[in-house]
Amino acid sequence: MSVSAGNEKVRVAGSGGGGGAHGEGNHVDRRGLEEVEERMVKVRFCDDTSSRYPYVWLRENCQCPSCFNSDAVARLFLTDDLDLHVHPKDIQVCDGNLEVVWNDGHTSQYTGEWLYQRAFTPQARELQRSSYRLSRVLWGRELEVPRIDYRSAMEKDESMLELLVLLERYGVVILTEASTRIGALIDMIERIGFVKPTHYGRDYQLKAVVSPNNLAYTGSKLGLHSDLPYTQDPPGQHEGKGGDNTLSDGAKGVSILKERHPNHYQTLLHTPIYFQDKGFHTYHFHKITKRTTITLDEEGQLNQIYISPQSRDSIMDLDPEQVYDFYVALKVFNDILNEHGITIKTKPGEIIALDNIRVLHGRKAFDPANTNGFRHLHNAYIDCDDLRSKRRILQSNLGVSLS
Repeated sequence: MSVSAGNEKVRVAGSGGGGGAHGEGNHVDRRGLEEVEERMVKVRFCDDTSSRYPYVWLRENCQCPSCFNSDAVARLFLTDDLDLHVHPKDIQVCDGNLEVVWNDGHTSQYTGEWLYQRAFTPQARELQRSSYRLSRVLWGRELEVPRIDYRSAMEKDESMLELLVLLERYGVVILTEASTRIGALIDMIERIGFVKPTHYGRDYQLKAVVSPNNLAYTGSKLGLHSDLPYTQDPPGQHEGKGGDNTLSDGAKGVSILKERHPNHYQTLLHTPIYFQDKGFHTYHFHKITKRTTITLDEEGQLNQIYISPQSRDSIMDLDPEQVYDFYVALKVFNDILNEHGITIKTKPGEIIALDNIRVLHGRKAFDPANTNGFRHLHNAYIDCDDLRSKRRILQSNLGVSLS
């Protein structure tokens, strides 16, 4: 058939081949190609689903060697060369794939599977979102912290995938039966990706010391907090060995705060606060950042939580009238977190993996002079990006679908 697109006639044709005979969703149905509007084409697949594809998107994402480097998985076609009014002279379905001849003479081919994975339908977009980030499971005092055997996660991809999925959904997992040697923690992180260094080093050991440069090196009680909020890019995952810990799901706390105290939620969402850390470890440092307690992502969902009584600065870039409102909101949120938090006691050979930008953690006070209360932890960090990357790779290798 022929339809009008702009000022030109565009031929839309179906040709022979195996497009629709097998009923596979990843082939273009040769009978289901039709143009809609002036700037996009509607493609029907063999599972009877369909999606519209804008011409400008199709042209930019041409998969030919001149436009896309398949080895680097990177686009060669530049935005400089993109014609916003690009349109096809000819569109055909050949062997279940879409072929387009553009008005500038360039020819593009798109496999049905490639188009199907990038459909603009609500269902396809939801699948794409779940690949980007799994949905969270909110929890409170009822939680039994998930546990995974350390050796199994080190040796079996299935166990490693289970660990990563649980960590992404719940924000906390305990690895059991790990070696108590210092290197065991690093081995686990490097099985996934790379250790993220901080100004305290590539990794660090926590035990009470004289003249500490951080309260973590004392026996003092630490309230619920996230680590390193005074850095522009705080580490996403915190892994540590040993100790008595208090934990609370910040995502659950934010949900309750938003529902019960919307004004306080708005205060913590919009009031920027300074965090700082100053001292010497491997070098002299003075870290400062400014951020709100609660941050949202591009979809309006919880992104990160920044709470740290010990590193929240006394300098406040606020009008005096705003200060009390901030403290009221913070106190209410802190009470919610404590009300719905849990206490866990780990033993030698157990590793706690925490989502540092979601799950707040603290500890009970202890007496460093009491040998029965000796506390020695080994801490290190890894970026969330590395964990999600490993999860996607294992999903693909093992053929596991998640939502």
